[in-house]
Amino acid sequence: MKRLLYTALLCCTLLCGCKKLFDIKPKEALDHSAVYQNVNDADAAVIGIYGKLMGLSARYMILNELRGDLVDVTTSTTDKYLQELNIHDVSTDNTYADPRPFYEVIMNCNDALKNFDAMLQDKRMSNDDYILRYSAVGAIRSWLYLQLGIHYGEIPYITDPLETIDAIKDAARFPRISFDELLDKLVTFTEGLPYKYPFPAGTSLLITTDGYSTEKFFINIKCLLGELYLWKGNYTQAALNYRVMMNYADVLYPAMNSEQWYEVYRIGYTANLSGALWSNIFSQPYGERYSNYEIIWNLPFDKNFAPSNPFIALCDNIRGSYQIRPSELAIANWNKQFRSDNTPVDQRGPNVSYKYSGTQPVIKKYTYNYNPLLPFETNSKWILFRAAALHLHYAEAANRDNRDKIAYALMNTGIKNTYDPVYMATGVTGGEGRNVTDIEQTKDVAPYDFDARDGNYPQFRNVWYRNIGVRGRMGLKSVKVDSTGVFDMSNPLLTDKPVINRPELINRMEDLIIDEDGLELAFEGYRWPDLLRIALRRQATDPAWLANKIAAKFIAAHDSRAEAVRSRLMNKANWYLPFKW
Repeated sequence: MKRLLYTALLCCTLLCGCKKLFDIKPKEALDHSAVYQNVNDADAAVIGIYGKLMGLSARYMILNELRGDLVDVTTSTTDKYLQELNIHDVSTDNTYADPRPFYEVIMNCNDALKNFDAMLQDKRMSNDDYILRYSAVGAIRSWLYLQLGIHYGEIPYITDPLETIDAIKDAARFPRISFDELLDKLVTFTEGLPYKYPFPAGTSLLITTDGYSTEKFFINIKCLLGELYLWKGNYTQAALNYRVMMNYADVLYPAMNSEQWYEVYRIGYTANLSGALWSNIFSQPYGERYSNYEIIWNLPFDKNFAPSNPFIALCDNIRGSYQIRPSELAIANWNKQFRSDNTPVDQRGPNVSYKYSGTQPVIKKYTYNYNPLLPFETNSKWILFRAAALHLHYAEAANRDNRDKIAYALMNTGIKNTYDPVYMATGVTGGEGRNVTDIEQTKDVAPYDFDARDGNYPQFRNVWYRNIGVRGRMGLKSVKVDSTGVFDMSNPLLTDKPVINRPELINRMEDLIIDEDGLELAFEGYRWPDLLRIALRRQATDPAWLANKIAAKFIAAHDSRAEAVRSRLMNKANWYLPFKW
């Protein structure tokens, strides 16, 4: 283990350079062939790259959240670059808009992939070992490029190692391609990876070191493919890839009769993650059992190792610099929700996603256990993908694929309730003491086939019967599409009303999904991408959609700049950051 960590540090040093990446003189450069000798060295290279990724955590959060509608700058911040991002008026010298940190990690990936190919060819690594490590690095490179596409639009797509990172400035050699072209290349490359599932038991990449298991350290490639296809507008393929992970408990628990089988990645009823205990997703230590039912990809911050948790400095108003805060709009959105017992306020908001420290609202999700009286206790975890995002993005794809009822079910109270005519008519389940053979299931083709039957005569406890939906897990009232003009309401006895305006129904359901994304996933790095994706989808029919969404943040804060921001975002060019090298 000590050898692996030592080699990881050595590889990290090399990878940061990619020979001359920072213009190290040749006599000072280490020989790659002396490092990439065996599978242990390859493992260290992989770990080193993921360690470098952690250095992007603050940038990832700032770009993906501050540019959205749920995070605002504080009145005390003096950082002009954060202020620029907030109002979408970004200068070319803005340090947060610098694409170089992303490309540095991408160049690390390119270097490692080339060396993995050489190791395979020279038989320094077996094919079985190669396919796992190549896929782990190739996938994180695709994810990094997706981030660049989201924020810059047109970028150079480079897959070979470079002598120096500044070679990227050569536009003739590395022309920029459009976001849509980039997505095509990322789909092709990622689909071509030789291994696309979580690592199997027994691989030397799955270890526990310093108390941290690496089982969920690596990007989930099926979820990544779902994201790429969702951006591309191939909704069936997005749903197919997401569904692999929604069903992955079948692989993890092949006996198919345990609590874990019913709960893992399925948003099932787990007391430890429901209602007020939803906070356990963030408060429990890295690798804890029940939060692992939810978390798909996360990386640990440890007080003893770099990088340190950057969210304390960004968010905390006592020991940090308190640069960003929850927007007034975000707070209002949680406060206007009602639970099924008619009590107000979404429990995902106050004292979980954010808190008041004195009179100041503070983002709490990633500083959940931080105590300013113990300033050196900074352990935390960076959650990059979890089951709620999986279900909501699947719902987005399903809705666009004309499965609005499935989208409604996963967003609200689950498959069983939504496909129970008694529940849909009365709001009360019909119970288990009846024949449910022909209900509580979607009766659809893959990837839209869900069976949630739960009955005693005959007995069913089918795989999705414990699914209670994203809002159902919080005990919230269901949100429903305004039926005016989209459903034929002439027969009040029908629970499934005929659709008379499908495009409008899709848009209205999508609006509900994006609102739920904000309530569930605020501050986690999804918001600007989610808003941008829908804006691109609707730009021909509703070009003001994104501008109105972002302006609402300023309106809620009584900020006079609302109209200026709205006007700026009416120009699609301002949806992207300046790509300045």
